Amino acid sequence: MRVHLLRYLCPLWCLAIAHASAAEPPVDSDLTKIYPHKHVLAVGPVMRPTSPSQGTVTSPSTGPRGTPQTTPETIFPGNPATQLQQDTSPTQPSVQPGQSTGGLPQTMMPGDQGTIEPLTIPHGQEKPVPVNPDVVKATIRADQGKSQPGMAQGLSLGEALDEALMRSPRAAATRAQLPIAKAGIAQATVSPNPVFFMDRGFVAESVERRGPSITWDPPFKLYLRMIAAKRLYAQTKIDLMTTLWQLRADTRRAYTEAVVARETQKTLVDLYELSNRLLTVSSKRFQAGDVPELDVLRARLAISQSQVDLGVGEQRVVRASQQLNVILGRTVEAEIGVPVIPDFTGKKPTAFQLKAIKRGILPDFTKSVPPLQDFLKLAEANRLELASLAQQIRVNDANFNNALGAAVPNPGVAYGSSTNGNLPSGPKLRADFMTLNIELPVTNLNQGDVTKFKATRKQLVYQIAAQKNQVQADVSSAYNNLLAAREKIRVYQEHVLADSAEVARLSRRSYEVGQSDINSTLLAQQANVQIRSQYLDAVTNYQGAYTDLEQACGTSLD
Repeated sequence: MRVHLLRYLCPLWCLAIAHASAAEPPVDSDLTKIYPHKHVLAVGPVMRPTSPSQGTVTSPSTGPRGTPQTTPETIFPGNPATQLQQDTSPTQPSVQPGQSTGGLPQTMMPGDQGTIEPLTIPHGQEKPVPVNPDVVKATIRADQGKSQPGMAQGLSLGEALDEALMRSPRAAATRAQLPIAKAGIAQATVSPNPVFFMDRGFVAESVERRGPSITWDPPFKLYLRMIAAKRLYAQTKIDLMTTLWQLRADTRRAYTEAVVARETQKTLVDLYELSNRLLTVSSKRFQAGDVPELDVLRARLAISQSQVDLGVGEQRVVRASQQLNVILGRTVEAEIGVPVIPDFTGKKPTAFQLKAIKRGILPDFTKSVPPLQDFLKLAEANRLELASLAQQIRVNDANFNNALGAAVPNPGVAYGSSTNGNLPSGPKLRADFMTLNIELPVTNLNQGDVTKFKATRKQLVYQIAAQKNQVQADVSSAYNNLLAAREKIRVYQEHVLADSAEVARLSRRSYEVGQSDINSTLLAQQANVQIRSQYLDAVTNYQGAYTDLEQACGTSLD
């Protein structure tokens, strides 16, 4: 009898697992509509390999960095998903330096070419601010020397996004949550363990019973639990992708701040040089008796103000570089290089300026911005919050079915051998027995959970409509901010920067030949610096609006 029961129960249990796995599509296949790359959440920190030809990154306190590590593949290729694969060859990486995969440039070790050193002035000119090496730990400058192809202008934006997703501890911690969610699928296969019992009355009954007691879990319950667990795992995966997508935005903002901080520092250096030159001219004219001593004092005061601003700007560069290092998973004081933003003071764009545009720092005005409706459609198809809500409805439906199935009782079966002493004279009697216990579903039909899941589904439908409304607001706001910042940059590049530089030059020349006073010259210089600062603010606003639009659409716009 025991053999017959086991032959009946075991195939049903295995059949339920097989049907649950076959009926519910693979978890990753639910996400391929949004992410064509299914290994975005590979567990553990994924490191970038190095090769002997690439050099190393060194730090005064940490020493050389860079050892052979896992090979990265595609990071954010047209969407926030990532395909991370193991390189089977220890000597041949799958991505070559400068190779583009999915629209973003790839290199083996971005940022190796950057250097950290105190800000210096060309030979023959006075240093603006004495640098204390014990205080100033790091700064950013673009590499002017020779370096490897594709790295001459420092760490590109695409490389920074790649490195943050591969090496940042935040990304590693996010990926490590996925196995925790996957454990729920294994938990769904748990069924009650059998119990061995023995009942013996020594004197009164003279009866002994022994054998197993089994609570039978119907196969359809196992099927429903596995469906709910697999759908919950898919929802968790989408939520983790949302976290990684937010890391992309944080990296882009930190990178923009590093570039703009360096350009602001360069503007302050130019202002100091102009003030120093103006002091030299005013001193010569004062010694010649052309101007009063007030001009010399005014020029000296301008130098003092520029020195103060230069110290603040240098500290901003240090802070921006350290923040970028942190988010990239590097040492705080590690070396890093960033591209240079051209000043656009010439009449025509140079090849260097056009290259800066292609690197994703400045807008490309040869391409028009698509209409708003295109971005709205893109957001509705790729926004992670909408995908998460849609998956939550599927999870809720699975929990609803599971609640209905749980209302069916699990029968308990006990069977074994029974021995009766047959008092008072015997003989003993031996036989098999079986006991069946079934709960009657009279007052408990899981009506609470059934009602709750019905109401939850209705609320989620309304929540999707509300989220779509919020997505439209986010896309519309970011789109208009992008157009405004883009237009402002265009005007500045076309003539404002060049006109301002020319006015400052002519004003300075006019004072040198004695045709104007020092007040007009100082005002022209200050206006020139203010215009350049406003241009850098426009670049920051453009990158911020671009990041917001990318986050609102839920996919890469590069």
